[in-house]
Amino acid sequence: MTHVLTIASLKGGTGKTTSAILLATALVRRGHTVTVIDTDPQGSATEWAQRASDDGNELEFQVTVGNARTIARSMPTTDVVIIDCPPGNPQIIDAAIDAADHVIIPVRPSAIEVDRMWETLDLTDGTNATVLLTSVILSAKATEELRTQLNEERVGVFPGNIPQREAIKNYFGARPKQDLFGYDAVAAALMNEED
Repeated sequence: MTHVLTIASLKGGTGKTTSAILLATALVRRGHTVTVIDTDPQGSATEWAQRASDDGNELEFQVTVGNARTIARSMPTTDVVIIDCPPGNPQIIDAAIDAADHVIIPVRPSAIEVDRMWETLDLTDGTNATVLLTSVILSAKATEELRTQLNEERVGVFPGNIPQREAIKNYFGARPKQDLFGYDAVAAALMNEED
């Protein structure tokens, strides 16, 4: 049975596409077949895959283009489908959440992103949702304060943090190297949930 993961946030620039690609890579390396559906009109996931292919280092999974109708009608039959959502498009975000078994909400520990995180969580309406802390400065007090707040509000949050690293930004357009900067732990947490 296909497991559908939706990566969504009403805020742009939270790391949705990077999370989709690096999480897909981590899942493939754990032995799963994966398809990423790029629903963002900017097409960042599609562009990433195309650049990697042009350089002769194709991604280890397929990236396809989708929209609200295609998500509702047909889903690839790989082990895992990851839907990479655009920011601020309620029609696509709602369709992707409706199709999801699990919603991942990437958020950087900043006030505006935390505001939009709560709004995105409201949209999940009972769908299993977990916050993923991204672009984290590891010694920053704000990160632990946010984690404490999420725990107090009983909001699921992945253990660990995705660090702010130039190397992660440099993966764009290439097949990710061995270091997945914590996305391997996210993949393990998601798949242990399924076992």
